[in-house]
Amino acid sequence: MVGKNIFRVLPPSENFEFDPEEDEPTLEVSWPHLQLVYELFLRFFESPDFQASIGKKYIDQRFVLKLLDLFDSEDPRERDFLKTVLHRIYGKFLGLRAFIRKHINNVFLRFVYETDSFNGVGELLEILGSIINGFAFPALKCI
Repeated sequence: MVGKNIFRVLPPSENFEFDPEEDEPTLEVSWPHLQLVYELFLRFFESPDFQASIGKKYIDQRFVLKLLDLFDSEDPRERDFLKTVLHRIYGKFLGLRAFIRKHINNVFLRFVYETDSFNGVGELLEILGSIINGFAFPALKCI
């Protein structure tokens, strides 16, 4: 249900020289519907009955790749929900962690070397920041 509702081809950017400091973002017309789907999906993860073993049948590498593509949405509200959803997936599905880190890196490389525009860079950097903060520091054992 979630994939059928949120995964879509994003419209091409109307403002190629968009400056987030000066310009107003383009807001998604269907946001009320999308917001409902995102909120339902987040409640699914927060449920005490959630079982990752069942969820991994539906939340796989293809799902994560489609989710990462949506970070290019011009609507900051959607990117904020995507950030939370991806962080929850990272926390619940240990088998996808390396894949998620690798493909966030691929998004950055594509941004730097190919497209020179990607709306979700800031949100992906925030996710990586929290991932890095969660890493254990093994050198502390030596001190």
